[in-house]
Amino acid sequence: MSAVRIQLFILLLSALAILGCSANSANIYPLPKAYLHHDQLHSRLQEISQKAPALAQLHLLGFSATEELPIYALQIGKAQAQRKILIIGQHHGDEVLGVELSVALAEELMQKHESDRQWMQIMDEFRFFIVPTINPEGWKRVCDGEYQFKRKNNRDTNNNGRLDIRSDGVDLNRNYPVFWADQVPVPTTHANYKGERPASETEVQAIMELAEKHSFELAIFYHSSSTGLFSEKIFLPNRIQGDEEQKRRLDDLRDFANDYASRVKKDYQKGYYQVGEGNSSRVGNARNFFFHTYQTDAFLVELGGINSAGISVVHPNAKMKDKIVSKNLAALKQVLAQRAKGK
Repeated sequence: MSAVRIQLFILLLSALAILGCSANSANIYPLPKAYLHHDQLHSRLQEISQKAPALAQLHLLGFSATEELPIYALQIGKAQAQRKILIIGQHHGDEVLGVELSVALAEELMQKHESDRQWMQIMDEFRFFIVPTINPEGWKRVCDGEYQFKRKNNRDTNNNGRLDIRSDGVDLNRNYPVFWADQVPVPTTHANYKGERPASETEVQAIMELAEKHSFELAIFYHSSSTGLFSEKIFLPNRIQGDEEQKRRLDDLRDFANDYASRVKKDYQKGYYQVGEGNSSRVGNARNFFFHTYQTDAFLVELGGINSAGISVVHPNAKMKDKIVSKNLAALKQVLAQRAKGK
């Protein structure tokens, strides 16, 4: 073989290797078996709670709007722990990484509450309420391989008597009764359709009832940016201009969020997660609802990163999924340990 042919052969092998790496670092759909499936959730939560029944109780919060699928919360904590934390893994059906992380958090708490010094310290102070998904309808469609980026629930919002999977439904993270009227009206087919009235959806009503029963000190909501516009960022609630007490609270929350972000490396690029700059969206989302209605420290974490091809990866392979979950759990443990000390 001539020197030129050898060089061409080496270049071809290199190109194939790069293409292979790119494929392995992009979205995988249908979801691999390593992901939790919607019909496995109840049994998994039951299995987790049975590891230490004195610490865990599984609650049925309510049902979805159209298919009446159950919405669960797993409460984990000691009776003497009076401070409460809410974790919601998923509002939008395609945000499967948040489901994985929230269930992994529950498993870690139950496995390490007597062996890990920091988790022991945290659980002396905090009780956790972990809601893997409030959108079981959208999640089911994604799990079943019907539509990778199913965002909204499955309500027939165009009233044609059938589910148009790509356009029907309400964006549950626009349906909360705070700043709902301030949102720009969009058609029912829009990805951010807010519903015909505040809290029209039973899924949101279930979270509102939970919030009314418990005074949460902290609420964290996990999301994934399928467009990549918000990937690997943390977003705080909207601030009302001129409210100095609210500014003080948000300054403290920003410090906490920055601590979290600085502990999580990006998936495919250099650097760490970042906290969004400026005032965030004035819309009816969960973080605004909890912050303004109940004075809860609340923020949103966007999981999933941008790979070398510029693709937003929110459904990665099993290895990357586990890596994302692991590093976010580690960051969460560190910042909660500091918060527990600060009291």
